[in-house]
Amino acid sequence: MSKSNKKKPTPISLKPKTGDVPVSETSRPVQLAGKKPDAPVADIKPAVGGFELIRVDSRLKWFLGVCIGLFVLFTLAKIHPISLSVWNQLLPDGSDAKRGLISGTPRTIRMDDYAVGTPWILSQVNRDFPVENETIGGEKAPILTVPTRHFSALFRPELWGFFLVNTESAYAWVWNIRICLAVIGVTLMLLLLTRNNFWLSVFGSFWLLLSSGTQSWTYIPASMIAGASLIFVAAVYLLFSQNRLRIIVAAIALAWLLMYYALILYPPYEVPMGYVLVALLLGYIINQYDPKRLLNQWPVKLVGGVLALAVLGSSFYLYYQDVKPTLDAIMNTVYPGRRSELGGTGFIANWFSEYFSWAVQDTKFPKNWLNHCELSHYITFAPIIIPGMIAAFVITRKIDWALLLLGLFVIVGYLWIEVGFPEWLAKATLFSMSPTRRTQIPFGIANVLLTVLYLHYLGTHTVRTRSLYTALSIAGVLAFMIFAAQLNINDSDGFFKWHQLFLPVLFFTGLGTLLLVTWQPPYRNLIFCGAMVVFLLPNFKLNPVSKGLAPITQHALYRAVQDIHQREPQAKWVVYGSQYVSYLVTATGVDLLSGVKYIPPRKILKVLDPQMKRDSAYNRYAHTVYNSYIDGRDTVIIQNTFEDGYQVLMDPCSPKFKQLNVKYIVFDRQPQAAEIRCMKPVTTLGSLQIYRIND
Repeated sequence: MSKSNKKKPTPISLKPKTGDVPVSETSRPVQLAGKKPDAPVADIKPAVGGFELIRVDSRLKWFLGVCIGLFVLFTLAKIHPISLSVWNQLLPDGSDAKRGLISGTPRTIRMDDYAVGTPWILSQVNRDFPVENETIGGEKAPILTVPTRHFSALFRPELWGFFLVNTESAYAWVWNIRICLAVIGVTLMLLLLTRNNFWLSVFGSFWLLLSSGTQSWTYIPASMIAGASLIFVAAVYLLFSQNRLRIIVAAIALAWLLMYYALILYPPYEVPMGYVLVALLLGYIINQYDPKRLLNQWPVKLVGGVLALAVLGSSFYLYYQDVKPTLDAIMNTVYPGRRSELGGTGFIANWFSEYFSWAVQDTKFPKNWLNHCELSHYITFAPIIIPGMIAAFVITRKIDWALLLLGLFVIVGYLWIEVGFPEWLAKATLFSMSPTRRTQIPFGIANVLLTVLYLHYLGTHTVRTRSLYTALSIAGVLAFMIFAAQLNINDSDGFFKWHQLFLPVLFFTGLGTLLLVTWQPPYRNLIFCGAMVVFLLPNFKLNPVSKGLAPITQHALYRAVQDIHQREPQAKWVVYGSQYVSYLVTATGVDLLSGVKYIPPRKILKVLDPQMKRDSAYNRYAHTVYNSYIDGRDTVIIQNTFEDGYQVLMDPCSPKFKQLNVKYIVFDRQPQAAEIRCMKPVTTLGSLQIYRIND
């Protein structure tokens, strides 16, 4: 120590503090004078550091402030990533083809966003957020899917905007809050797992955000990512904090977050991601196990835990009692309720297809790979990391439990996707609820987290360089990347060529060598993180930058239907022909028989099929299309057309429509005389014809 740094000794207080005192990772035990340090007994020596929770310093405050500020800015500016401007091409009404588009290209493949979810939301807005809406589906389907005036909305932050700001800003809120919470949640979780490695934690959150598994699915996984990561943070603070106020806040937050996660209501994602959360939390507890810290303030922690369980239990009980018939209806559908999986339906090339994602687009992908969205997931380095973890254990005989348990989940994920489970195991683990195409999203998230934690592990351990092992390992990494490339070439039916994959192979070989445990390259994290960000940044272009809802709310058909609806709000409607016309009419808020039904509307179907002879055709989440069938006997034919679709063939002048109070029919073409014998024209919009059934 230099003279300028010498100070008068400060008295040491032996009184324990109740707060969470930050301790530097780099602190070391003081060496006694005249005593030589012990010789290292292993090639990898863990860094010694004290325990601390999240270090709330100026960097973190600025980061949180920027995230929240951007959320507010984009929300008030009505900016969102949904391809609504595609309506300008699907049903052109003479308006600007770029109406509602700031930049980028709308994605027709994302019809779940622009043709299903958005019309459902606008239907609710135009009906003042009811808990029942047969246009969306039977029972209380809106509670499960869209904003409603129901207490469960308190646990769904993406819906709060509809009760706080105007509709267009509220719509932007839905997507922006998901992004904001996911980035903040993952950063805070990784700060705990990496002992406050700020930049590595921020990198991990942006890696997940920028990955095509998040971007290509228009941030749908972001809600799950946010919920799981924030549950981890709240649970850690409940167990490890020494501050009473923080313990109580953590308990309340944990109860709310568990309800938030449960109400995502998408088991194909939630079940595997639940295992990821358990692996991380259990690994963290074992790594940081300290009976004194865990038991300190135990009465407060116990009360907090009981409070959390009480709030969660009472909230879920009230929710379940209210929506039980709705949940029963879903579980008894042919699709997706009775769907049961045994795994083993994936294909190994898709594990590594993200290395070559620059060659794939929405409209450009291997024909036998279904579509771009189904292909998209997250880059994995597990085939390099897991052998590295084994090597580290062989050398040190010590275990990082968070890494180990997360690595075990990844191995289990591989087995589920490629091999499958016995039926009893699939059902016991609930993996039967997660088709392999869906499992790959939480599976990919686990791979990203595994890599980030492994980078932290390498950065906090001293490594003895072994040139021979390193050279052999580099050759192994190169061989693996060549193997991955050849898999994709063979499996893509000629889509990929070797000259296309040569540079990605070199690029990821270079990144893979940075993960080897037998050497310490300078600036490892900086190079790896920088290269990954450069590779992932183009994914931002997957979704357009859009503003407002004008492509729908200013569309000529939307305005015409709403004008009629305001004059006769009790009348029901049906569209004959194009499903896209039904999607747009759904948004107006009318009672519509056609369109997408989350749950079969039994009250309507009981009239159309009194004997339930066609139940297997319509007992599903379905895109519903009506077409003409006139035989003079008022016959109704219901046919299953896709896993998630059916068509109804019936006479537009059927007495059943009068029984259902159907007054208006929209034809996507000029109807024949027999189809309109019982009705009169109301308006014509190009090829679209609106008729009213005579009283």
